[in-house]
Amino acid sequence: MEYEVRRLPKKTIAWIIGVIIVGIVYFIISTNLRADKITQELAKVGFDNVTDVIIYGKHKMQDQKSKVQGYQYSVSFKDLNTNKNCKGFLLLNFDKSIHKDIECK
Repeated sequence: MEYEVRRLPKKTIAWIIGVIIVGIVYFIISTNLRADKITQELAKVGFDNVTDVIIYGKHKMQDQKSKVQGYQYSVSFKDLNTNKNCKGFLLLNFDKSIHKDIECK
């Protein structure tokens, strides 16, 4: 028994490749912009000279003390001033306050 294979039209393949390229570009741009934002926020809390910023997760949280909502970022980075790798949480509240729980080793 022989099966006939239908080939996809070239126009459909071009659309699929275009959508994949747009998705990859969007992912790269959003990752870089998010890392730049966290680098600026780290500079506000005392980590001025950092590289290799990696954001593991972003979660919507509510501060238990002030009942203000914000975002909690799980981050890791390398502090060039002390030459240590740091890992922890950064809580950015909607009232522009920043709380940190970062440990450097």
